[in-house]
Amino acid sequence: MRYNKNVGDSGEDFAVKMLEESGYVIMERNYWTRAGEIDIVARKDGIIHFIEVKTRNGDAYGYPSDSITESKRLRMRRSAECYLSQRRMSWRNVSIDVYEVMTNLIENCV
Repeated sequence: MRYNKNVGDSGEDFAVKMLEESGYVIMERNYWTRAGEIDIVARKDGIIHFIEVKTRNGDAYGYPSDSITESKRLRMRRSAECYLSQRRMSWRNVSIDVYEVMTNLIENCV
């Protein structure tokens, strides 16, 4: 279990770095609600992005985003609603995204 947490954490760190290099402003990481967690909340070009980061070491089990179930989508939406409600923000200009990280591809590029 700890290994998976380390892989997930390194994937999130990588995603934050890439997002920042692409001009995103990271507003929050690991935002928790009763509905679930949002890995990254970021802003770019007036759009608020609620980002789930999925990390895998290889493609033996498919792409990372393949693990996003309908239940997970609903939890992400509810968590985003909580975030927006707490900050008195509207749903205007909002995106719910999945950022995929394949660590075997990163290691091969370095």
